Amino acid sequence: MCVLEKTPRSITVRLTNARWNRLMELETAYRVAMAVAKAKRECETAPSMSVAEAMDFIDSL
Repeated sequence: MCVLEKTPRSITVRLTNARWNRLMELETAYRVAMAVAKAKRECETAPSMSVAEAMDFIDSL
């Protein structure tokens, strides 16, 4: 990686295609991990449901 230009608002770098693709994979994985963590927190705070209540909720969607 080579820094071509650096300003107070942005940095321009030169990357190989392989490195760019790897960075994009890592960014996607990070977004998925954050969504999973958020869903886990929601599950932990959601009230418990019986099977019938859960089926009714699913049907209402």
